[in-house]
Amino acid sequence: MTALPRFLRFFFLPLLLAAQTRASDPLHWQTERFFSLPLDGSINLENLDGSIHIYGWYQPRVRLATLRNAYTAPRLQQIRVETKSAAASLDIRTLIPPEHGVFADRSGTVDYTLNVPETAHLTLKLGSGEVTLQGLRGGRAEIALTNGRVFAINCYARVEAHAVTGAMDVFYEWWENAPALFALTLQHGRIGARIPAVAQFRVEAQTGSGSVGDDFHLTAQPHEAGESLQGATKPNPPLEFHFRTGSGNISIDSFR
Repeated sequence: MTALPRFLRFFFLPLLLAAQTRASDPLHWQTERFFSLPLDGSINLENLDGSIHIYGWYQPRVRLATLRNAYTAPRLQQIRVETKSAAASLDIRTLIPPEHGVFADRSGTVDYTLNVPETAHLTLKLGSGEVTLQGLRGGRAEIALTNGRVFAINCYARVEAHAVTGAMDVFYEWWENAPALFALTLQHGRIGARIPAVAQFRVEAQTGSGSVGDDFHLTAQPHEAGESLQGATKPNPPLEFHFRTGSGNISIDSFR
């Protein structure tokens, strides 16, 4: 065997073994815990990579379910979820130690599922992944996301979300004359709302580069390189949309 093939053999063999290891199915670790929390309590959750799924219920407690994912058992054990519970607050923090080196195992995500008081105040931070809110009523959610998607379903609450890249969607399966506000800001990506045709709302939408469309006969106007839309379906409606994109489209669609 010549020197060159021997060099290639010893150089590529570890890479091949690492690829085979990563091709295997990921490992999982599930946990479930319950915490007391007043109906107007606050929840702060920080996650690096994975997902956060929030479901509102009318109970003075929080159900916290976690699913940790990694490709090796040692890496799975390194992922930590720290909680700090007080009389009116719950803090949740994800710790995934960084790994260095060519063959380091950098895998590791955490998927959170929480049942929370529907009137709670939420502060959610996520690096990459998905945030979903469902069934919040009278509460408030503040979301900071780097890359991924925000999805709000049947939420009659105040929702403020900021993201760098991805998509944001608001969806109502039915209509109620209950107050709600969505202030969504996205640097690069799409924002959309799908609501019943009978919905009553006010909208202020603006794109730096992109279009604004709606099914409610409101007329978008040119704005620099993008478009802007301001209007309401009736005076003093209970629902407000404040949508902003740097580059990307905004749409408000209806269904019957």
